[in-house]
Amino acid sequence: MSPPGSSLRAPLLWLLLPFMAGIATAGAGPARLGGWIPVLAAVAAAIAGLASWLALRPFRTARGGGMACLVAAGFLGGFVWLSVRTPPAAAWRQAPREVNVSLEIEQVFPSSPVRKTINGFGRIVSSQAPVAEVAGLRVYFSAVRKIGVLPQKTGRYLVRGVLENRTPGVPPSGFDRYLDSLGIGLTLTRVQVMREERAPGWFARFCARTEARMEGILRHGIERHADVCAIYLGMMLGEKAVLDAEQQAAFMRSGTFHIFVIAGLHTGVIAAAIGSLLLLVRIPRRLAAVTGLALLWLYVQVAGAGLPARRAFLMIAFLLGGRLLRKPVNALAALTAAGLVFLLLDPQQLFSAGFQMSFAVVTSLVAMGGPLAASWLAAWQPWRDLPEAGWSHAQRTVRFCGRKVLGAAAISWGAFVATAPSSIGYFGLLSPGSLLANLAVVPLASLAISAGTASLFAGFAHFPAASALFNHAAAVLIKTMAWLVVQGARLPGVYFPAEYDRPWMASAGLALVVAAILTGASLGWRRSAGGYLLPVLALVLVLFFGVKFG
Repeated sequence: MSPPGSSLRAPLLWLLLPFMAGIATAGAGPARLGGWIPVLAAVAAAIAGLASWLALRPFRTARGGGMACLVAAGFLGGFVWLSVRTPPAAAWRQAPREVNVSLEIEQVFPSSPVRKTINGFGRIVSSQAPVAEVAGLRVYFSAVRKIGVLPQKTGRYLVRGVLENRTPGVPPSGFDRYLDSLGIGLTLTRVQVMREERAPGWFARFCARTEARMEGILRHGIERHADVCAIYLGMMLGEKAVLDAEQQAAFMRSGTFHIFVIAGLHTGVIAAAIGSLLLLVRIPRRLAAVTGLALLWLYVQVAGAGLPARRAFLMIAFLLGGRLLRKPVNALAALTAAGLVFLLLDPQQLFSAGFQMSFAVVTSLVAMGGPLAASWLAAWQPWRDLPEAGWSHAQRTVRFCGRKVLGAAAISWGAFVATAPSSIGYFGLLSPGSLLANLAVVPLASLAISAGTASLFAGFAHFPAASALFNHAAAVLIKTMAWLVVQGARLPGVYFPAEYDRPWMASAGLALVVAAILTGASLGWRRSAGGYLLPVLALVLVLFFGVKFG
């Protein structure tokens, strides 16, 4: 019997990991390479060609040299690619001033209905003198809700606002670094939208109408419960969930706030629900997979096409695509391919908290959580000396419940180990309580999302009674989940305030833990190599040498 995790083959990791190391090195080094970019690109191409030639040689030493050349080419490629793909941040060398500009909306962020502004990205199409030189530049805008026309997710508008540079001389971090990666050095604040110059395109209008229809379906029958509706819509459509201060703090401290971000959990559950419903109506398996991917892509677009949702969709697409083509594929290989594609499209994603945490979590769940669950389930053999045919109903129930709890505990442990370094770095919290909280919250959230998906299918099929039934079921699950989180967050030891001695330690600690997970998986989690203690030792080193508590 092969050891757990031995079937997780992802050869593309030999390219992805050095590519990521090259991007990280370039991000920590000089901002621009200037004339050295073509030289380094040519060297990387030459080394990649040499790696391909050596890989075709029959000698073992040649193949080893080919792998070394592949790693070197990947590192240089990532180093060069960051400088090529990162645009210089736009600058406007004037004092802040009020301007009238034609603004093309590119993206609008989900926001709470009670918030006074709508924020997003846009591009200045035209502007009048004396600020005509800003035409063509991208800006981060903040529009006031109560005055002027309400901007849609796309379209062109004539707006009035205050144009200024972002805070100069401050080292970018967090959202500022993300703006730099997009080449956005300007902000347009206190925006009043005066009129619409060009309506959104047909697909944007279709998505807006579909989102409004979906919102109406999900509200059906539970309109009077505004707090539950807000959380429900936040989980299903990516809208900002309206939480009171206690709820928001409880979900953050318990490590369960991820359920309000449409990412791997949401897209995975919805993909499974769509696939099950399509197979239930007797659609052939291959056609069901293609149709399910199309519906999942449409859902991601309607829900705002956020980066976490797109990352999850891409991974699911690689996984299902490999199975449709009957290729040997697994979750780790699909994750690797999705990560490489995303970094090719936008290498600055490597420095974002969302990218780091989502890919670290999925890597841990696939490479460690799954094998650990299989190992625990193999050891859970109650009444092994009794024939199963003679078991009582109580004995069967105990074994069934034990298997479910052990499997969920292994997955929760894998997620905690992977998220702990980033949680400290980006949120200032170490949440041991997430181990138990996710055991309750993730199943409840998954059931609520499944109920929401069923409600949408019933609503679009014109069965409002069934839609209301599923919505009520989701509401009960959400209320139970919120109550458990709020009450559990009051217990001692659920969370500890923590921070790193140096900002770079967050990424370094995460890289160390993920490296330990991949090393353990490559060794088949053998006890002689440390087994499942290897990632734990890496996390303990990070906590002991780099973290201050209190």
